[in-house]
Amino acid sequence: MIWLLFALLTGAAVMSVLWPLARKSDAGDASASDIAFFEEQITEIDRESAEGRLAATDAETARTEAARRLLRARGAATSAASSSRRNALVAAAGAILLIPAIALLLYGKLGRPELADASLEARLEAKPGHSDIASAVARIEAHLAEHPEDGRGYEVIAPFYLRNGRAADAAAAFEKALRLLGPTPHRHNALGEARVLASQGRVTPEAIQSFEAALALDPKSAMARFYIGLEAAQNGEREKADNVWSELLADGAADAAWRPRVEALLAQLRGAPAAEAPQASEEGAKIAAMPEGPRLDAIRSMVERLRGKLEQDGADVDGWLRLIRAYSVLAETEKAKTALDGARKALQQDKDGLARVDALAHELGVGG
Repeated sequence: MIWLLFALLTGAAVMSVLWPLARKSDAGDASASDIAFFEEQITEIDRESAEGRLAATDAETARTEAARRLLRARGAATSAASSSRRNALVAAAGAILLIPAIALLLYGKLGRPELADASLEARLEAKPGHSDIASAVARIEAHLAEHPEDGRGYEVIAPFYLRNGRAADAAAAFEKALRLLGPTPHRHNALGEARVLASQGRVTPEAIQSFEAALALDPKSAMARFYIGLEAAQNGEREKADNVWSELLADGAADAAWRPRVEALLAQLRGAPAAEAPQASEEGAKIAAMPEGPRLDAIRSMVERLRGKLEQDGADVDGWLRLIRAYSVLAETEKAKTALDGARKALQQDKDGLARVDALAHELGVGG
């Protein structure tokens, strides 16, 4: 009786696993992750278009291409599900009979029931697998390795690199997409922004080349004008940065998504001491010419010197603003929060200074 009971329980377990196969096949799982990938891409295109970062013609072209790939992925999923359902029925029927028999034979020969089971703690500590999106990205990377002429593939995958902190890979992908698909303001701007992020927020000469190319095609490009102003500010050219950003605000829509950031930077620029500009420009140029490793070390050294000065003179509002922003650009969130707390304590009697610090904290998403 005990073996009959075991057989019935085994059959029930096999049925519970295989019965869904008879109703709906899982053969389209790979296509499902592709579908999710391209749906997210379409959402990203709509968001960039709404924020004014993507021209209407470029948005329509990119949306059409993503929709075409989405339809193809859905068609593949439907075809796979239809063809695999018949096979699933046959497999389920055979498995109900064969699996219990084979399992009993193997267990009788190889089984060791005296061994303890793996602990639940060890199972819970196991690392989770990759997400569907990561799997789709991996498949696109494999596709691009075999078909390096697919410019659309590079344009699809580059934004995902950016969101996952792979700015250098994103810049390389945008550069290939630009070369294969041809120049547009959006492609030049995307490449320039990726180059800025890859250099830890520094607007490099290579990035400026991309933004100037975007302006040559679209003189009103908000992104290109913003970064050209930022490059001037980083190099101590305050008057140029002020002119560029002021004209950008005058030409832009009142509800543009980038307007609060430009207004905050412009207010910070106009409040900075003019005497610091030549020194900042000279030192900034030297640092920009360094290789990446030494450049980051030099930037961190400058930031620590600034922190030391603020410990001696906490009334320097602009110094606090530069320190908080520097830590944010370096992705040192905890230090940025510590600097924000220090600024709020040091500037308790300076309402205007506190307002500027709080505005920057809100802009950067630091400290609440």
